[in-house]
Parts: sequence; structure tokens; C-alpha cells
Amino acid sequence: MKILFKFIIIVCFIYICCFNNAFANVDVFNNKVSADSIQIPQFKDVSCNFEQEKFIPNSNQTIKSGGTFQFILRKGVIFNTEYPVKYTTSYTSKENKYVNDIIIGISKKEFSYVEKNFDLFFKNNNSKWILGLVPKSDSPSKVQLKNIIIIGKDNIDEIFINTVNNGSTKIKFMQCN
Repeated sequence: MKILFKFIIIVCFIYICCFNNAFANVDVFNNKVSADSIQIPQFKDVSCNFEQEKFIPNSNQTIKSGGTFQFILRKGVIFNTEYPVKYTTSYTSKENKYVNDIIIGISKKEFSYVEKNFDLFFKNNNSKWILGLVPKSDSPSKVQLKNIIIIGKDNIDEIFINTVNNGSTKIKFMQCN
């Protein structure tokens, strides 16, 4: 469970900017694809600011946080949350291999590992692309995760994570360099 939770968090933070959640959810899951038909840029090392909104259904609350994000292609992801509490989360070690393999697979456009665990959905729309991931029935992610929507142009701009218990996380990446 701990690894699954880390996976959900990491996929959300890859890089993000802005888009409409309603738009993202409407069409992408109507277009199931194979990995070889996904056309997104190959990502590079990047540092960004991020903002996150996490909806917790049991308490009916939204928790906002933010800080800086660093993606290192050959290592993984580091989140330095600056508010509401300062905290660093690093997904660069062998302990987080599952999360790192998924992140690096998407960033390098090597989807074979991702495709083993998720059904893939993809759509291009007005120079933006949308990638949807739905855990396969035998994936360990299926227990907690309903779907992930990743939206981008040159980089990943936003990530939406929806859990099976109706929780959701929205992450925006801004001011990337």
C-alpha cells in the first residue's frame, strides 16, 4: 500500500501548468490506445514550482500544498513541499523502484512497463495532449487507484489522480526550467 500511495503522489508531480479537469475527464477514456500510438515529447530534466489540491472524501475537505519539484531523468523525482508544512519527498532510490519505473517510462516514452500495469488512453486536442491511465485488473494499483490523467504540451502541465474512494488530487506545474 505504501508503494502504491507513493506511486500516486509521484505521478501527480512530474510537471504541470493548467487545464480544466472537466475537459480532461470527458474524452480521453473513450480512446483506448496501444503504447506505440502515444505521441508525447521525450522529457528532460526539469525544475518547477507546483501547487497541489487534494480532496479527502471522508472529511469532505480539500488540502492545498505547494513548493518546488525537480525531475531528474536518470534518477527520479524530488518534491520540496514548502507549505503548509515543509517536507521533502524523494523518489530517487531503489526503494521506490515501482514509482521510478513508471515515471521514467513515461518520460522516456518507453511505455512497455507502464502498459503491463495500466490500460492506456490518449488524445491530442489543440496542441495539448492528454494521457489517461487506468489500472489493469491484476495491477497492484487497482486497489486504490481509479485513474490518472496527465495533460501537457511540451512538458507535463497537470496531473489528476482519482482514487476508488472518490478522493482526488490535482497537481499543477508552473515556471519550469
